[in-house]
Amino acid sequence: MLTAGGKTTSKGYTLVTREDLASAYYYQPAVQRVSIVDVKVPQDLKVAYVPGAGDEIPTVLQQVGVDTTVISAEKLASENLSRYGTIILGIRAYDTQKDVASNNKKLLDYVSAGGTLIVQYNAGISDFNNGHFTPFPAQLSRSRVSVEEAPVEILAAKDSVFHYPNQISARDFEGWVQERGLYFADQWDSNFKPLLSSHDPGEPPLHGGLLRAQYGKGTYIYTGYAFFRQLPAGVPGAIRLYVNLLSAGH
Repeated sequence: MLTAGGKTTSKGYTLVTREDLASAYYYQPAVQRVSIVDVKVPQDLKVAYVPGAGDEIPTVLQQVGVDTTVISAEKLASENLSRYGTIILGIRAYDTQKDVASNNKKLLDYVSAGGTLIVQYNAGISDFNNGHFTPFPAQLSRSRVSVEEAPVEILAAKDSVFHYPNQISARDFEGWVQERGLYFADQWDSNFKPLLSSHDPGEPPLHGGLLRAQYGKGTYIYTGYAFFRQLPAGVPGAIRLYVNLLSAGH
C-alpha cells in the first residue's frame, strides 16, 4: 500500500498499447507473489537456453540456482555447444527462429556426443513434422490437456527423470495453472519412451506429452507440458520436475 499526496492506493497498472491503437491501463491489486520451492539443483550442470517465442523460464532457472546462459538462435552456428550439459529450446523455437531449424543437425550432433537437448512445444505442426527435426521419427499433433487439475500418470516410474536430483510424486502435479499441456505427439518411433500420461475428462489418455530417447551418447526430450506457464507462476512441483529434465542423462 502506498500513501502519497494525501491519497492511499493498493493498486498497480500495466500499460496495454499498440502503435495502431490507443493506450489503455489495466489496473490490478499490487501484490508481490513469492513461491518457496524445495528443489535440489546439480551444482556442476551448465544449461543453455535458446529463446523461441518468448517466455520467462530462464529467469526462474537462474532464481533457483541453475547455471543458465541465454544464447540467441543466431549464435547457434558459431557457439561451442559442448560447453553446456543441457540445451533447451524455448517454446515455438522452430516456428519463430529460422536459425534453430537450420542448425538442427548441429543440435542433434551435440546430443549424439553426450549432451541433453530439451525441445518444448511447437505450434507449426506441419512444418515441424515435415522438417524431421527429431532424431527418430515422431509426429506432433494438436492434442492437449486443457484442465489443469487433470490427473497425471507416471508411465515410467523407474526413469531417472522422476528420481534425480528430486524425487517426483503425484503431489508434484498439484497446483498447476491454466492447462497441463499442448501439442502433444501422437506418433513416435520405438526409440522414444513416453514418461507421462494425462487427459481431459471424457477423453482418451494422451501419452505423447513427455518423450525421452537415447540418441548416441546423449538424451533427447520432447515436452508439450506447459512448463512455460508453470515456472513463472512458481508451481513447486513443475519446477522440481523441470530441473530433473535438465539433469537427465548426467
